Amino acid sequence: MTAYGALLSLKNTIHYILNSQPSLHIIQLAYNELQPLQEILQRLDGTSPSKTRKKVNALDGQIKDTLWAMEDKLESHILSQILPDQVDGGVNQSRSSAIDLQEDVDSFIHTLDDLKRKYIYEVENMGDECVSSRIGFGGTKSKMIGLSDEFEIFKTRLMGSHRRKNVWALVGMAGIGKTTLAKEIFEDPQISSHYEYQAGVTVGRNPQLTQLSRAILAQLTQGDEDISEGKSCLIVLDDVWEKQVLDLLISSLPNINNGVIQILVTTRDGSVIGYHDGFLTCTSEVRFLDDQESKDLLCHKVFGEETCPPQLDKAATKIAKNCEGLPLTILTVAHYLSQNRDPEYWNDVAEKRNSVFTNAYDQISKVLFPSYDYLPQCLKMPFLYMGVFPSDYDFPPSKIISMLTAEGWFLDTSKTLSLEASVWQCLHELCISKILVLFNRKSIFWDGGIYDHIYKTCRLHSSWRHVCRGEAQKNKFYHVLNRLADGLEEGVKGQRGLCLENNMLFGIKEFCNLVRLNCASSTRSLLFYGPYHPYPVPIDVGFKLLRELDALQLRFYTFPTQILTLVQLKYLALTCNKQVPATISKLFNLRTLIIHPHVNVRCCRAPSYVPVQIWDMQELEHIEILGKSLVAPDHVVSLEKLSTLVGMNTSICTILRLSKRIPNIKKLGIQLELTPCDDHNDILSCFGCISTLGSLRTLKCSIINPMLKSGHGHAISATPSSLMLALGLKKLHLSGMGFPWEYMDVIGSLENLQVLKLRSYAFRGPTWEAQELSFLRLKFLLIEDSDLVQWKPRFRSFFSLSYLSLKHCYQLKELHWTSHSVFGKIELVDCNPLAVTCANQLQPRPRCHLDVIASSHFDEKPITTNLQRYGTADEDTNDEYEKNEEEDDEDLSDWEEDDDEDLSNREDDDDEDLTDKEEDDDEDLSDWEEDDEEE
Repeated sequence: MTAYGALLSLKNTIHYILNSQPSLHIIQLAYNELQPLQEILQRLDGTSPSKTRKKVNALDGQIKDTLWAMEDKLESHILSQILPDQVDGGVNQSRSSAIDLQEDVDSFIHTLDDLKRKYIYEVENMGDECVSSRIGFGGTKSKMIGLSDEFEIFKTRLMGSHRRKNVWALVGMAGIGKTTLAKEIFEDPQISSHYEYQAGVTVGRNPQLTQLSRAILAQLTQGDEDISEGKSCLIVLDDVWEKQVLDLLISSLPNINNGVIQILVTTRDGSVIGYHDGFLTCTSEVRFLDDQESKDLLCHKVFGEETCPPQLDKAATKIAKNCEGLPLTILTVAHYLSQNRDPEYWNDVAEKRNSVFTNAYDQISKVLFPSYDYLPQCLKMPFLYMGVFPSDYDFPPSKIISMLTAEGWFLDTSKTLSLEASVWQCLHELCISKILVLFNRKSIFWDGGIYDHIYKTCRLHSSWRHVCRGEAQKNKFYHVLNRLADGLEEGVKGQRGLCLENNMLFGIKEFCNLVRLNCASSTRSLLFYGPYHPYPVPIDVGFKLLRELDALQLRFYTFPTQILTLVQLKYLALTCNKQVPATISKLFNLRTLIIHPHVNVRCCRAPSYVPVQIWDMQELEHIEILGKSLVAPDHVVSLEKLSTLVGMNTSICTILRLSKRIPNIKKLGIQLELTPCDDHNDILSCFGCISTLGSLRTLKCSIINPMLKSGHGHAISATPSSLMLALGLKKLHLSGMGFPWEYMDVIGSLENLQVLKLRSYAFRGPTWEAQELSFLRLKFLLIEDSDLVQWKPRFRSFFSLSYLSLKHCYQLKELHWTSHSVFGKIELVDCNPLAVTCANQLQPRPRCHLDVIASSHFDEKPITTNLQRYGTADEDTNDEYEKNEEEDDEDLSDWEEDDDEDLSNREDDDDEDLTDKEEDDDEDLSDWEEDDEEE
């Protein structure tokens, strides 16, 4: 099941070797065999989920091992030429002669040919799975707990639809309650009385279409020969796996003259739902249960109609929360709990000190596994890889992009999509169609003729993490290490990746030696994902073929120069305060370089510089070195591949030369250091230099030590036209400039701008009157720490604004709302009460929704007010409600700021705002459109 990823990795490896060492042309023969193999592996994607894949998966494993063995020989050969004196017995010695290499290639081709023939035969002769359809859909009536809102929405839709033909789809991962919800709808008395005919079948992975069609017809006709003209029918098709099956079932339905046919479909795969002739399709993703619903379901399963005993209540709350809202997990864990009501046992379950959750995950894995098994070949390895992240870690998409490309699982030779776009497409399919990867804060915007889906952070449900880690270990993809005993297991041998959730393990010499002995010749990634460790832990450099080293959770007093021997590294992340050595350029294969400081402390007037040798690292695509200065002397060459540069300090006099050396930059985050001698008007020249970067899409610029005049005077004397910005900007973050509000006219004219964040007096003055027809595409606006008194957008400005966030604007008294968005939200945090009153009086447009959330943290207990308004046709009535609720220390809007996503939680807010690890730029379009999936 991982051969496809191994194939892509080998193709990238050979492609790199041929470009760097054309003399090794004999390996071109091996490369030529890979394209037909890729097409053969993809044949499996066209087979039905009704077919068993056990024999095919076994062959997949043999092909994977063959590909990995060839890759090991090639990379060891290259390494022996780069570091001839440092290649020891821990790495398979490469035979340097052309004759030996030719023998390896010939043997590889012969073995691959044999495996390809066997694979084709097994794919064409797969047997049927022992899974059958169920003709009936009813069954024992059980109490549905949770999802009452989803039930009411669908009930209203089914009873109120004026269209004669609709397909209503309930989409969600296995075990989330799709069938339960569909059954509750199907058996509801009001629904039953509303529809004159009803039919329901469970389709499954191995459907018997003829029998299903007959069963549907028999239930509809109820013994009659025909369905009367003008009648209404409700048909439920549960657990549909294939679009073709759905198409055939719908086409086989009887034609009712002037009648109504409503079809309710449940499926794990959103791509199953498509266009059906004459039918309007509406898809809704079934949500997870909230904490209270989870607890209610757990207690109902254990105690029935009885209440939960007080001595078990606290443990029950935590156990339910640990199930993460998945009903299947809740019910499985509840089964174990019902056998033992001892409070100590429940407390152990709540703290995961026993095997209950592990046993539950093992049990439900049988239900989840088919969703993974029938994924397209190109999605399996990336999906498995996401299991390396800890359970409490929401990973930003940019990290996934950097790490997956470092592993070589995406080809860099696509003529239609860029490498980054290929990874985004994969992530999108896993999130939207397959519902396997969960996301936080999603938005959609139109870009270049396609819908671009942006996710702030992603994660796996704990039940899926268990499946991924089990499959990854079995397939030698990666192994998670938590205890000393994990290094003794046979499963460590030959692993391609090691993920440490206990960072201290590599500080134990015996453990390290044992692990190296078992997998030093195969390991490509070494990931330290345990809790942050403030003291150095040795990094074993015996893993000579490493491509990824993520040690951001380890602190180093000085830069660990021993890693400079790992010349195959493509991804490196470290935490270190000391200087980066000039010898960093030895890592000439690096694509991603991330270095964070342990603390943001430096000596006065003693800036820390990134070595100039970094300009020799021509493969770099992502640089994230926080708090250090980057210079670009005239003699250095440009970094043509660099697309992201964040966290750097620079000065007004160096920004011009820097901008000339990063011609293809897409995301730039810099901190400008001003001295008393600097003229504030020179800040405008910095923007002039940056504006020449035609590929720039995200700009974050912050003044570290702004010198603002008192009152409303400005240190800037130039005219607004002096401000120049890159025309292609989509996201702009400014802090500390002290510009007058008149300069916003220039920003408002940017046609592609969608996110604008203004912090720390980026603009000053009492009034901002936006020009007409400005900010037409802006969707999110943040103003934080400002002396603004009046915000007056003029007619048809901010046409697309969906989210307005105002924070710490203590003088703000007046604001307006001119957006034409159907859904809008205004957030006020610790603002002037007059601004809150003004916001609460705003009237949305007809048939539009405006949500005002105001919170104050000045009192001992923070108070939140939520007011919702719905614009009516005559705009004279509004459905309002207010509620006050206490909150902990988190922000009420789902819009947590960029620094909340910081992995280490150790950086200053300002510094964090410039980092890429929290992915605030690429994902900041946030949840202002949470319901677009259902729309």
